[in-house]
Amino acid sequence: MIQSGKHILTSLFLLLASFSYGLDVDFYGHDLAFNTQVISTVKAPFTINKRTVQTAITSIKPADLTLIKNQIEEASIQYNLDGLGTVLLTDKIVKKITGLKNTQSILKYRILQTLNYDVQLTYTRNTISCFGRLGQKPAASVYIIYRNKRYTNLNFSDMRTYGTRYVMSDNRYDPSAVAFDYSGVAPDIHAKQSFSHLTWSFQGKMYHLKALKNLSFSEYLSDLPQFDLGPAYVKMSHSEEFQQSVLSPLQGYIDQMHSNIQKANFLLKFAQSAFEYKTDNDQFGHEKYNFPEETVGSIFSDCEDRTILLAFLYKRLLGFESVMLHFEQEKHVCLGVKIPNRSNAYSFKYKNEAFMVCEPTGIGFDVGETGITLKNITEVIELF
Repeated sequence: MIQSGKHILTSLFLLLASFSYGLDVDFYGHDLAFNTQVISTVKAPFTINKRTVQTAITSIKPADLTLIKNQIEEASIQYNLDGLGTVLLTDKIVKKITGLKNTQSILKYRILQTLNYDVQLTYTRNTISCFGRLGQKPAASVYIIYRNKRYTNLNFSDMRTYGTRYVMSDNRYDPSAVAFDYSGVAPDIHAKQSFSHLTWSFQGKMYHLKALKNLSFSEYLSDLPQFDLGPAYVKMSHSEEFQQSVLSPLQGYIDQMHSNIQKANFLLKFAQSAFEYKTDNDQFGHEKYNFPEETVGSIFSDCEDRTILLAFLYKRLLGFESVMLHFEQEKHVCLGVKIPNRSNAYSFKYKNEAFMVCEPTGIGFDVGETGITLKNITEVIELF
Protein backbone atom coordinates (compact mmCIF):
# COMPACT_ATOMS: atom_id res chain seq x y z
CA MET A 1 0.00 0.00 0.00
CA ILE A 2 1.34 3.49 -0.89
CA GLN A 3 1.05 5.91 2.02
CA SER A 4 -0.09 9.47 1.39
CA GLY A 5 2.43 12.26 1.90
CA LYS A 6 0.45 13.49 4.91
CA HIS A 7 0.69 10.11 6.65
CA ILE A 8 4.42 9.79 5.88
CA LEU A 9 5.08 13.22 7.38
CA THR A 10 2.94 12.38 10.41
CA SER A 11 4.81 9.13 11.04
CA LEU A 12 8.15 10.92 10.63
CA PHE A 13 7.03 13.68 13.00
CA LEU A 14 6.09 11.20 15.70
CA LEU A 15 9.26 9.18 15.14
CA LEU A 16 11.57 12.19 15.48
CA ALA A 17 9.89 13.09 18.75
CA SER A 18 10.94 9.75 20.20
CA PHE A 19 14.65 10.56 19.75
CA SER A 20 14.44 13.62 22.00
CA TYR A 21 12.35 12.40 24.91
CA GLY A 22 10.13 9.66 23.69
CA LEU A 23 7.17 8.33 25.61
CA ASP A 24 5.81 5.20 23.94
CA VAL A 25 2.01 5.01 24.15
CA ASP A 26 -0.06 1.97 23.23
CA PHE A 27 -3.13 3.37 21.45
CA TYR A 28 -5.26 0.25 21.01
CA GLY A 29 -2.32 -1.71 19.60
CA HIS A 30 -0.76 1.18 17.67
CA ASP A 31 2.58 2.30 19.12
CA LEU A 32 2.90 6.10 19.24
CA ALA A 33 5.74 8.24 20.58
CA PHE A 34 5.29 11.63 22.22
CA ASN A 35 7.73 14.17 23.62
CA THR A 36 6.75 14.81 27.23
CA GLN A 37 10.06 16.06 28.66
CA VAL A 38 8.72 19.42 29.84
CA ILE A 39 5.65 18.07 31.65
CA SER A 40 7.07 14.77 32.93
CA THR A 41 8.09 16.36 36.25
CA VAL A 42 4.70 17.95 37.01
CA LYS A 43 3.20 16.81 40.31
CA ALA A 44 -0.20 17.42 41.87
CA PRO A 45 -0.11 19.08 45.30
CA PHE A 46 -0.26 16.90 48.38
CA THR A 47 -2.63 19.33 50.10
CA ILE A 48 -5.46 20.24 47.74
CA ASN A 49 -6.94 23.73 47.88
CA LYS A 50 -7.48 26.67 45.54
CA ARG A 51 -3.96 28.07 45.98
CA THR A 52 -2.05 24.80 45.56
CA VAL A 53 -4.09 23.70 42.53
CA GLN A 54 -3.64 27.11 40.91
CA THR A 55 0.10 26.85 41.45
CA ALA A 56 0.17 23.44 39.77
CA ILE A 57 -1.78 24.74 36.79
CA THR A 58 0.38 27.80 36.24
CA SER A 59 3.57 25.74 36.50
CA ILE A 60 2.73 24.38 33.05
CA LYS A 61 3.06 27.22 30.55
CA PRO A 62 1.19 27.06 27.22
CA ALA A 63 4.53 27.21 25.39
CA ASP A 64 5.62 24.06 27.20
CA LEU A 65 2.82 22.14 25.51
CA THR A 66 3.36 23.29 21.92
CA LEU A 67 5.22 20.17 20.83
CA ILE A 68 2.89 17.60 22.38
CA LYS A 69 -0.10 19.63 21.16
CA ASN A 70 1.19 19.36 17.61
CA GLN A 71 1.89 15.66 18.05
CA ILE A 72 -1.63 14.95 19.30
CA GLU A 73 -3.14 16.96 16.45
CA GLU A 74 -1.07 15.03 13.92
CA ALA A 75 -2.02 11.69 15.48
CA SER A 76 -5.69 12.70 15.52
CA ILE A 77 -5.51 13.38 11.79
CA GLN A 78 -3.66 10.16 11.03
CA TYR A 79 -6.04 7.97 13.01
CA ASN A 80 -9.18 9.95 12.17
CA LEU A 81 -10.09 10.82 15.75
CA ASP A 82 -12.97 13.06 16.77
CA GLY A 83 -13.08 15.02 20.03
CA LEU A 84 -13.88 11.98 22.16
CA GLY A 85 -11.09 10.04 20.45
CA THR A 86 -8.70 12.85 21.33
CA VAL A 87 -9.79 12.56 24.98
CA LEU A 88 -9.01 8.83 24.94
CA LEU A 89 -5.60 9.44 23.34
CA THR A 90 -4.74 12.18 25.83
CA ASP A 91 -5.86 9.92 28.66
CA LYS A 92 -3.45 7.19 27.56
CA ILE A 93 -0.60 9.72 27.32
CA VAL A 94 -1.03 11.13 30.83
CA LYS A 95 -1.48 7.66 32.33
CA LYS A 96 1.82 6.63 30.77
CA ILE A 97 3.51 9.69 32.26
CA THR A 98 2.32 9.03 35.80
CA GLY A 99 0.19 6.66 37.81
CA LEU A 100 -0.98 9.47 40.12
CA LYS A 101 -4.60 10.25 39.23
CA ASN A 102 -4.56 13.85 40.45
CA THR A 103 -1.47 14.61 38.39
CA GLN A 104 -3.09 12.91 35.39
CA SER A 105 -6.07 15.24 35.73
CA ILE A 106 -3.91 18.37 35.81
CA LEU A 107 -1.94 17.25 32.76
CA LYS A 108 -5.09 16.25 30.88
CA TYR A 109 -6.68 19.60 31.67
CA ARG A 110 -3.76 21.67 30.43
CA ILE A 111 -3.19 19.57 27.29
CA LEU A 112 -6.85 19.62 26.27
CA GLN A 113 -7.11 23.31 27.08
CA THR A 114 -4.15 23.99 24.80
CA LEU A 115 -5.96 22.02 22.09
CA ASN A 116 -8.77 24.62 22.48
CA TYR A 117 -11.30 22.28 24.07
CA ASP A 118 -13.74 23.61 26.66
CA VAL A 119 -12.52 22.02 29.89
CA GLN A 120 -12.70 22.82 33.59
CA LEU A 121 -10.47 21.60 36.41
CA THR A 122 -12.35 20.69 39.58
CA TYR A 123 -11.21 19.62 43.01
CA THR A 124 -12.48 18.26 46.30
CA ARG A 125 -10.56 17.79 49.53
CA ASN A 126 -8.79 14.73 48.11
CA THR A 127 -9.29 14.59 44.34
CA ILE A 128 -8.60 16.66 41.24
CA SER A 129 -10.63 15.94 38.10
CA CYS A 130 -10.78 17.23 34.54
CA PHE A 131 -14.27 17.96 33.21
CA GLY A 132 -15.17 18.80 29.62
CA ARG A 133 -18.16 19.98 27.61
CA LEU A 134 -19.42 17.15 25.36
CA GLY A 135 -21.39 17.57 22.17
CA GLN A 136 -23.22 14.28 22.88
CA LYS A 137 -24.82 13.91 26.30
CA PRO A 138 -23.87 10.65 28.06
CA ALA A 139 -26.54 8.44 29.62
CA ALA A 140 -24.74 8.14 32.95
CA SER A 141 -21.96 10.42 34.10
CA VAL A 142 -20.70 12.72 36.81
CA TYR A 143 -21.21 16.29 35.64
CA ILE A 144 -21.34 19.90 36.80
CA ILE A 145 -23.18 22.98 35.52
CA TYR A 146 -20.77 25.89 35.22
CA ARG A 147 -21.41 29.17 33.43
CA ASN A 148 -24.72 27.68 32.25
CA LYS A 149 -22.90 24.83 30.49
CA ARG A 150 -22.78 21.15 31.31
CA TYR A 151 -19.34 19.62 31.88
CA THR A 152 -18.77 15.87 32.21
CA ASN A 153 -15.99 14.08 34.07
CA LEU A 154 -13.54 13.07 31.32
CA ASN A 155 -12.66 9.93 33.24
CA PHE A 156 -15.65 8.14 31.73
CA SER A 157 -15.40 5.12 34.03
CA ASP A 158 -15.42 7.19 37.22
CA MET A 159 -18.97 7.56 38.55
CA ARG A 160 -18.12 8.83 42.05
CA THR A 161 -18.76 12.41 43.20
CA TYR A 162 -16.21 12.55 46.08
CA GLY A 163 -18.21 15.14 48.07
CA THR A 164 -18.27 18.91 47.54
CA ARG A 165 -16.60 19.82 44.26
CA TYR A 166 -15.08 23.20 43.42
CA VAL A 167 -14.29 24.60 39.98
CA MET A 168 -10.80 26.01 39.57
CA SER A 169 -11.25 29.40 37.91
CA ASP A 170 -8.49 29.90 35.35
CA ASN A 171 -7.57 33.25 33.84
CA ARG A 172 -6.72 31.47 30.60
CA TYR A 173 -10.35 30.47 30.01
CA ASP A 174 -11.22 31.02 26.36
CA PRO A 175 -14.90 31.56 25.53
CA SER A 176 -14.23 30.31 22.00
CA ALA A 177 -13.16 26.87 23.29
CA VAL A 178 -15.13 24.06 21.67
CA ALA A 179 -17.02 21.02 22.94
CA PHE A 180 -15.71 17.50 22.38
CA ASP A 181 -17.52 16.27 19.30
CA TYR A 182 -18.75 12.75 18.61
CA SER A 183 -18.66 12.37 14.84
CA GLY A 184 -19.82 8.77 14.57
CA VAL A 185 -16.92 8.08 12.18
CA ALA A 186 -14.85 5.01 13.02
CA PRO A 187 -11.20 5.80 13.80
CA ASP A 188 -8.54 4.29 11.57
CA ILE A 189 -7.25 1.75 14.09
CA HIS A 190 -6.87 -1.94 13.31
CA ALA A 191 -3.69 -3.23 14.96
CA LYS A 192 -5.37 -6.06 16.86
CA GLN A 193 -7.65 -8.51 15.08
CA SER A 194 -9.34 -11.84 15.62
CA PHE A 195 -12.32 -13.67 14.13
CA SER A 196 -15.43 -15.59 15.08
CA HIS A 197 -17.74 -18.00 13.27
CA LEU A 198 -21.41 -17.03 13.08
CA THR A 199 -24.06 -19.56 12.13
CA TRP A 200 -27.82 -19.23 11.70
CA SER A 201 -30.63 -20.72 9.64
CA PHE A 202 -33.31 -19.19 7.44
CA GLN A 203 -36.07 -20.99 5.56
CA GLY A 204 -34.42 -24.39 6.04
CA LYS A 205 -30.95 -23.30 4.89
CA MET A 206 -27.85 -22.84 7.06
CA TYR A 207 -25.75 -19.70 6.67
CA HIS A 208 -22.20 -19.09 7.87
CA LEU A 209 -19.94 -16.08 8.30
CA LYS A 210 -16.32 -15.85 9.35
CA ALA A 211 -16.49 -12.42 10.97
CA LEU A 212 -13.19 -10.57 11.28
CA LYS A 213 -13.07 -8.76 14.61
CA ASN A 214 -11.25 -5.45 14.81
CA LEU A 215 -10.28 -5.71 18.47
CA SER A 216 -8.64 -2.27 18.42
CA PHE A 217 -11.93 -0.68 17.41
CA SER A 218 -13.93 -2.77 19.87
CA GLU A 219 -11.71 -1.69 22.75
CA TYR A 220 -12.03 1.92 21.59
CA LEU A 221 -15.83 1.66 21.54
CA SER A 222 -15.82 0.13 25.02
CA ASP A 223 -13.88 3.14 26.36
CA LEU A 224 -16.37 5.70 25.03
CA PRO A 225 -18.91 7.06 27.52
CA GLN A 226 -22.24 5.27 27.53
CA PHE A 227 -24.87 7.26 25.66
CA ASP A 228 -28.63 7.23 25.97
CA LEU A 229 -30.19 4.48 23.89
CA GLY A 230 -30.87 6.09 20.55
CA PRO A 231 -29.17 7.59 17.50
CA ALA A 232 -25.66 7.63 19.02
CA TYR A 233 -25.40 3.86 18.64
CA VAL A 234 -26.64 3.50 15.06
CA LYS A 235 -24.78 6.65 14.02
CA MET A 236 -21.35 5.09 14.56
CA SER A 237 -19.79 3.83 11.33
CA HIS A 238 -17.84 0.58 11.07
CA SER A 239 -14.37 -0.74 10.39
CA GLU A 240 -13.17 -2.10 7.05
CA GLU A 241 -13.00 -5.55 8.62
CA PHE A 242 -16.69 -5.39 9.54
CA GLN A 243 -17.61 -4.21 6.06
CA GLN A 244 -15.67 -6.94 4.28
CA SER A 245 -16.52 -9.91 6.50
CA VAL A 246 -20.04 -9.12 7.73
CA LEU A 247 -21.88 -6.38 5.85
CA SER A 248 -20.78 -7.35 2.34
CA PRO A 249 -21.63 -11.07 2.74
CA LEU A 250 -25.00 -10.21 4.28
CA GLN A 251 -25.66 -7.84 1.41
CA GLY A 252 -24.80 -10.60 -1.03
CA TYR A 253 -27.32 -12.94 0.58
CA ILE A 254 -30.21 -10.47 0.62
CA ASP A 255 -29.52 -9.33 -2.95
CA GLN A 256 -30.61 -12.81 -4.03
CA MET A 257 -33.97 -12.41 -2.30
CA HIS A 258 -37.00 -10.93 -4.00
CA SER A 259 -39.26 -9.29 -1.42
CA ASN A 260 -38.59 -6.72 1.27
CA ILE A 261 -40.32 -8.86 3.88
CA GLN A 262 -38.08 -11.83 3.05
CA LYS A 263 -34.99 -9.65 3.37
CA ALA A 264 -36.22 -8.19 6.66
CA ASN A 265 -36.92 -11.67 8.04
CA PHE A 266 -33.48 -12.88 6.97
CA LEU A 267 -31.71 -10.13 8.94
CA LEU A 268 -34.08 -10.68 11.86
CA LYS A 269 -33.10 -14.38 12.01
CA PHE A 270 -29.43 -13.37 11.92
CA ALA A 271 -29.92 -11.08 14.94
CA GLN A 272 -31.95 -13.75 16.78
CA SER A 273 -29.79 -16.80 16.19
CA ALA A 274 -26.16 -15.92 15.43
CA PHE A 275 -25.33 -14.93 19.03
CA GLU A 276 -25.79 -16.30 22.53
CA TYR A 277 -28.06 -14.43 24.94
CA LYS A 278 -26.90 -13.21 28.34
CA THR A 279 -28.01 -10.17 30.32
CA ASP A 280 -25.60 -7.34 31.05
CA ASN A 281 -25.98 -7.90 34.78
CA ASP A 282 -24.84 -11.51 34.35
CA GLN A 283 -21.91 -10.43 32.16
CA PHE A 284 -20.74 -7.18 33.75
CA GLY A 285 -22.81 -6.58 36.85
CA HIS A 286 -24.27 -3.41 35.33
CA GLU A 287 -26.07 -2.19 32.22
CA LYS A 288 -23.89 -1.75 29.13
CA TYR A 289 -25.08 -0.89 25.64
CA ASN A 290 -23.12 -2.25 22.68
CA PHE A 291 -22.45 -0.61 19.35
CA PRO A 292 -23.41 -2.89 16.41
CA GLU A 293 -19.85 -3.98 15.70
CA GLU A 294 -19.31 -4.76 19.38
CA THR A 295 -22.33 -7.06 19.37
CA VAL A 296 -21.11 -9.01 16.34
CA GLY A 297 -17.67 -9.36 17.93
CA SER A 298 -18.99 -10.44 21.34
CA ILE A 299 -19.90 -13.91 22.54
CA PHE A 300 -23.03 -12.70 24.34
CA SER A 301 -25.66 -10.02 23.76
CA ASP A 302 -28.99 -8.93 25.18
CA CYS A 303 -32.16 -7.28 23.86
CA GLU A 304 -30.74 -3.74 23.61
CA ASP A 305 -27.63 -4.93 21.77
CA ARG A 306 -29.57 -6.99 19.24
CA THR A 307 -32.16 -4.28 18.69
CA ILE A 308 -29.45 -1.71 17.95
CA LEU A 309 -27.68 -4.18 15.64
CA LEU A 310 -30.87 -4.98 13.73
CA ALA A 311 -31.73 -1.29 13.33
CA PHE A 312 -28.21 -0.68 12.02
CA LEU A 313 -28.43 -3.55 9.51
CA TYR A 314 -31.87 -2.53 8.27
CA LYS A 315 -30.65 1.00 7.62
CA ARG A 316 -27.24 0.15 6.12
CA LEU A 317 -28.29 -2.80 3.97
CA LEU A 318 -31.93 -2.09 3.13
CA GLY A 319 -32.40 1.61 3.78
CA PHE A 320 -35.24 0.89 6.23
CA GLU A 321 -35.75 3.30 9.11
CA SER A 322 -36.85 2.00 12.49
CA VAL A 323 -37.70 2.96 16.06
CA MET A 324 -36.92 1.24 19.33
CA LEU A 325 -39.87 0.09 21.44
CA HIS A 326 -39.41 0.19 25.21
CA PHE A 327 -41.48 -2.00 27.53
CA GLU A 328 -40.72 -0.66 30.99
CA GLN A 329 -42.61 -3.26 32.99
CA GLU A 330 -40.98 -6.15 31.14
CA LYS A 331 -37.56 -4.40 31.11
CA HIS A 332 -37.36 -5.14 27.42
CA VAL A 333 -36.83 -3.42 24.08
CA CYS A 334 -37.45 -4.50 20.51
CA LEU A 335 -37.76 -2.83 17.13
CA GLY A 336 -40.39 -1.32 14.90
CA VAL A 337 -39.28 -1.15 11.25
CA LYS A 338 -40.80 0.87 8.42
CA ILE A 339 -40.93 -1.50 5.42
CA PRO A 340 -41.98 -0.01 2.06
CA ASN A 341 -45.26 -1.24 0.58
CA ARG A 342 -46.36 -2.98 3.81
CA SER A 343 -48.85 -0.40 5.07
CA ASN A 344 -51.68 -2.91 4.69
CA ALA A 345 -50.04 -5.29 7.20
CA TYR A 346 -48.52 -2.96 9.77
CA SER A 347 -48.23 -3.65 13.51
CA PHE A 348 -48.68 -0.08 14.77
CA LYS A 349 -48.52 3.53 13.67
CA TYR A 350 -46.15 6.15 15.02
CA LYS A 351 -46.43 9.76 13.84
CA ASN A 352 -48.84 8.51 11.19
CA GLU A 353 -46.20 6.15 9.76
CA ALA A 354 -46.79 2.37 9.58
CA PHE A 355 -44.28 0.12 11.37
CA MET A 356 -43.91 -3.63 11.74
CA VAL A 357 -42.67 -5.02 15.04
CA CYS A 358 -39.46 -7.08 15.08
CA GLU A 359 -38.36 -9.20 18.06
CA PRO A 360 -34.57 -9.80 17.73
CA THR A 361 -34.25 -11.54 21.10
CA GLY A 362 -36.90 -14.26 21.01
CA ILE A 363 -36.17 -17.22 18.75
CA GLY A 364 -38.83 -18.08 16.18
CA PHE A 365 -40.59 -14.75 15.81
CA ASP A 366 -41.04 -13.43 12.27
CA VAL A 367 -41.41 -9.78 11.34
CA GLY A 368 -44.76 -8.64 12.70
CA GLU A 369 -44.70 -11.02 15.70
CA THR A 370 -43.75 -10.47 19.33
CA GLY A 371 -44.34 -12.21 22.62
CA ILE A 372 -45.37 -8.99 24.40
CA THR A 373 -48.55 -7.08 23.64
CA LEU A 374 -47.82 -3.75 22.00
CA LYS A 375 -50.25 -2.13 24.43
CA ASN A 376 -47.42 -2.35 26.99
CA ILE A 377 -45.12 0.02 25.04
CA THR A 378 -44.08 2.82 27.39
CA GLU A 379 -41.73 4.73 25.07
CA VAL A 380 -40.88 4.94 21.40
CA ILE A 381 -37.20 5.87 20.93
CA GLU A 382 -36.36 7.45 17.59
CA LEU A 383 -33.13 6.14 16.05
CA PHE A 384 -32.80 8.10 12.80
